[in-house]
Amino acid sequence: MKPILPIVLKTPRLLLRPPVEEDAATLECYLSDRRIAETTAAIPHPYPRGGALDWVAMSDDRWAEGTAATFVVTLRENGKILGVISLLGKSPRDFQAGYWIAVPFWGNGYATEALHRLVRYAFNHLGLPCLGARHFAHNPASGRVMLKAGLHFDTVIPGGSSRDGVFYDSVQYRITAEDWRMCVAI
Repeated sequence: MKPILPIVLKTPRLLLRPPVEEDAATLECYLSDRRIAETTAAIPHPYPRGGALDWVAMSDDRWAEGTAATFVVTLRENGKILGVISLLGKSPRDFQAGYWIAVPFWGNGYATEALHRLVRYAFNHLGLPCLGARHFAHNPASGRVMLKAGLHFDTVIPGGSSRDGVFYDSVQYRITAEDWRMCVAI
């Protein structure tokens, strides 16, 4: 795929920017909380020392490969790191959104605001034809974020996701660029 050029995205409260090495310590601190890992299939617990630094380097590589656009979610007013949001995929039709917000910032609408902005970026800037997202069935709050950001429920895949060898139902959401543009026009 073509490289995706790093970009900074803005919302009224947030700045979504590519990760830098200086973010690693804060990210590792947040990721040491088991509650973050329990809501994702890919974040290990305990989070390894130095893992965030490796993740920053991997994020840079994925931008260059065109397989991901990864952003650190920060407060616009002071730059405080709140979490991470990404677009990941190997072809334009299979890109998925993924995100996590640090526990101290849960319940403030930051994930919804960040995902809404990421969807706009996916369709208006990258020209993706569709976008998906999924969550563990035991994390319905993430599904509410997806719905508020404009995605539509697609299906439940029994045992469709796993974590530490345990399989969980995966709840899938999706939106096409055409549907999104129709919603925005309303």
